[in-house]
Amino acid sequence: MTLAALGLADPRLALSARECDSLEPLAAQWLARGAGTAHLVTALTAGLPPTVHSPAAFVRRRLVDKMPPDRPREPAVLPVTRIVECTDCRTPSRPQALLGGLCRACRAGATAVAPPAARLSPQAVHRHAARVRGAVRTAARPNRPAPQRH
Repeated sequence: MTLAALGLADPRLALSARECDSLEPLAAQWLARGAGTAHLVTALTAGLPPTVHSPAAFVRRRLVDKMPPDRPREPAVLPVTRIVECTDCRTPSRPQALLGGLCRACRAGATAVAPPAARLSPQAVHRHAARVRGAVRTAARPNRPAPQRH
Protein backbone atom coordinates (compact mmCIF):
# COMPACT_ATOMS: atom_id res chain seq x y z
CA MET A 1 0.00 0.00 0.00
CA THR A 2 2.82 2.41 0.90
CA LEU A 3 4.70 1.63 -2.30
CA ALA A 4 1.59 2.32 -4.38
CA ALA A 5 1.25 5.69 -2.63
CA LEU A 6 4.75 6.75 -3.71
CA GLY A 7 3.29 7.97 -7.02
CA LEU A 8 0.99 10.29 -5.04
CA ALA A 9 3.89 11.62 -2.98
CA ASP A 10 5.97 12.25 -6.11
CA PRO A 11 4.78 11.42 -9.66
CA ARG A 12 8.34 10.47 -10.68
CA LEU A 13 8.00 7.34 -8.51
CA ALA A 14 4.72 5.97 -9.88
CA LEU A 15 4.90 2.16 -9.73
CA SER A 16 2.77 -0.53 -11.33
CA ALA A 17 1.04 -3.24 -9.31
CA ARG A 18 3.60 -5.83 -10.42
CA GLU A 19 6.50 -3.55 -9.41
CA CYS A 20 4.87 -2.96 -6.02
CA ASP A 21 4.55 -6.73 -5.52
CA SER A 22 8.21 -7.32 -6.36
CA LEU A 23 9.38 -4.54 -3.99
CA GLU A 24 7.05 -5.53 -1.15
CA PRO A 25 9.55 -7.86 0.62
CA LEU A 26 12.11 -5.06 0.88
CA ALA A 27 9.53 -2.61 2.21
CA ALA A 28 8.39 -5.27 4.71
CA GLN A 29 11.98 -5.49 6.00
CA TRP A 30 11.93 -1.73 6.62
CA LEU A 31 8.72 -2.03 8.60
CA ALA A 32 10.05 -5.04 10.53
CA ARG A 33 13.07 -2.97 11.54
CA GLY A 34 10.86 -0.34 13.12
CA ALA A 35 10.54 2.19 10.31
CA GLY A 36 7.10 3.70 9.97
CA THR A 37 5.34 4.22 6.68
CA ALA A 38 5.99 7.98 6.83
CA HIS A 39 9.72 7.31 7.34
CA LEU A 40 9.71 4.88 4.42
CA VAL A 41 8.04 7.38 2.06
CA THR A 42 10.35 10.20 3.17
CA ALA A 43 13.48 8.08 2.67
CA LEU A 44 12.37 7.05 -0.83
CA THR A 45 11.24 10.49 -2.03
CA ALA A 46 13.88 12.78 -0.48
CA GLY A 47 16.44 14.28 -2.84
CA LEU A 48 15.07 12.83 -6.07
CA PRO A 49 16.96 13.66 -9.27
CA PRO A 50 15.09 15.81 -11.83
CA THR A 51 14.30 12.77 -13.96
CA VAL A 52 13.75 9.18 -12.86
CA HIS A 53 13.95 6.86 -15.88
CA SER A 54 13.07 3.62 -14.10
CA PRO A 55 11.05 4.23 -10.91
CA ALA A 56 11.07 0.53 -9.90
CA ALA A 57 14.86 0.22 -10.19
CA PHE A 58 15.34 3.54 -8.41
CA VAL A 59 13.05 2.54 -5.52
CA ARG A 60 14.69 -0.91 -5.25
CA ARG A 61 18.14 0.70 -5.03
CA ARG A 62 16.97 3.14 -2.33
CA LEU A 63 15.24 0.38 -0.37
CA VAL A 64 18.49 -1.60 -0.30
CA ASP A 65 20.91 1.30 0.21
CA LYS A 66 18.93 3.12 2.90
CA MET A 67 17.77 0.05 4.82
CA PRO A 68 17.60 1.03 8.52
CA PRO A 69 19.72 -0.97 10.95
CA ASP A 70 18.28 -3.79 12.99
CA ARG A 71 16.73 -2.50 16.18
CA PRO A 72 18.43 -3.80 19.27
CA ARG A 73 16.39 -6.33 21.15
CA GLU A 74 14.65 -5.08 24.22
CA PRO A 75 16.56 -6.06 27.33
CA ALA A 76 14.79 -8.48 29.59
CA VAL A 77 12.90 -6.56 32.22
CA LEU A 78 14.38 -7.43 35.56
CA PRO A 79 12.50 -6.72 38.75
CA VAL A 80 13.87 -3.72 40.57
CA THR A 81 15.26 -4.68 43.95
CA ARG A 82 15.33 -1.79 46.33
CA ILE A 83 17.28 -1.82 49.53
CA VAL A 84 16.65 0.85 52.14
CA GLU A 85 18.19 1.52 55.52
CA CYS A 86 16.77 1.58 59.00
CA THR A 87 16.46 5.16 60.19
CA ASP A 88 18.07 4.34 63.54
CA CYS A 89 20.84 1.79 63.00
CA ARG A 90 21.18 2.18 59.19
CA THR A 91 20.99 -1.58 58.64
CA PRO A 92 20.15 -2.30 54.98
CA SER A 93 16.90 -4.16 54.49
CA ARG A 94 13.98 -4.58 52.11
CA PRO A 95 11.27 -1.91 52.33
CA GLN A 96 8.68 -4.45 53.51
CA ALA A 97 10.78 -5.23 56.60
CA LEU A 98 11.09 -1.61 57.72
CA LEU A 99 7.78 -0.75 59.31
CA GLY A 100 7.77 2.92 60.14
CA GLY A 101 11.35 3.15 58.87
CA LEU A 102 12.68 0.92 61.66
CA CYS A 103 14.08 -2.59 61.46
CA ARG A 104 12.75 -5.32 63.76
CA ALA A 105 15.58 -4.90 66.28
CA CYS A 106 15.09 -1.15 66.54
CA ARG A 107 11.30 -1.53 66.77
CA ALA A 108 11.72 -4.03 69.62
CA GLY A 109 14.16 -1.75 71.46
CA ALA A 110 12.16 1.43 70.91
CA THR A 111 10.24 2.64 73.88
CA ALA A 112 7.10 4.52 73.25
CA VAL A 113 7.12 8.03 74.61
CA ALA A 114 4.08 8.50 76.75
CA PRO A 115 2.24 11.78 76.39
CA PRO A 116 2.46 14.09 79.37
CA ALA A 117 -0.08 13.28 82.06
CA ALA A 118 -1.24 16.83 82.46
CA ARG A 119 -1.11 19.93 80.32
CA LEU A 120 1.69 22.36 80.99
CA SER A 121 0.85 25.78 82.27
CA PRO A 122 1.57 28.72 79.93
CA GLN A 123 4.39 29.85 82.27
CA ALA A 124 6.04 26.41 82.06
CA VAL A 125 5.80 26.48 78.26
CA HIS A 126 7.46 29.94 78.18
CA ARG A 127 10.28 28.77 80.50
CA HIS A 128 10.88 25.67 78.37
CA ALA A 129 10.90 27.74 75.14
CA ALA A 130 13.42 30.16 76.67
CA ARG A 131 15.72 27.24 77.58
CA VAL A 132 15.48 25.87 74.02
CA ARG A 133 16.25 29.30 72.50
CA GLY A 134 19.25 29.66 74.79
CA ALA A 135 20.55 26.22 73.81
CA VAL A 136 20.14 27.05 70.13
CA ARG A 137 22.04 30.33 70.54
CA THR A 138 24.97 28.66 72.30
CA ALA A 139 25.06 25.85 69.74
CA ALA A 140 25.19 28.41 66.93
CA ARG A 141 28.19 30.22 68.56
CA PRO A 142 30.41 27.51 70.03
CA ASN A 143 33.43 29.82 70.52
CA ARG A 144 31.63 32.36 72.68
CA PRO A 145 30.71 31.70 76.28
CA ALA A 146 27.06 31.42 77.14
CA PRO A 147 25.48 34.68 78.37
CA GLN A 148 25.38 35.07 82.16
CA ARG A 149 22.04 35.75 83.77
CA HIS A 150 21.84 37.50 87.11
